[in-house]
Amino acid sequence: MNTTSFRLLPLALLLAFSGKAQTTPPQTPTELTREMSSRLQLNEGQFVKLLTLNRTRQLRQQEIEQATKSDLTARSGQLAELQSQYELECGRIMSPSQLSQLQQDENQSTTAGGG
Repeated sequence: MNTTSFRLLPLALLLAFSGKAQTTPPQTPTELTREMSSRLQLNEGQFVKLLTLNRTRQLRQQEIEQATKSDLTARSGQLAELQSQYELECGRIMSPSQLSQLQQDENQSTTAGGG
């Protein structure tokens, strides 16, 4: 597995879920999962598992952001840990080809976003 690709995912996902995103409001977990399902050709079981994972991640991210408002270093570290956990779970839910496609899509969005 290419770890370089995953290193860029936290930035892309932080921008996607950040409450301070300037261009578009953050997606709900359901919207995000539907979009991912369409792009990655997920089956129904994968969709349900990914929806649960996306909901959990969004809630945990909000908790981290609230708890670390004044400590950007702690926030960054905790969000990176959350992202690592998310990536592991995606690897359990998705096939290798789906995971590879997700990494490619995230790398393209990071590059297009100037990241």
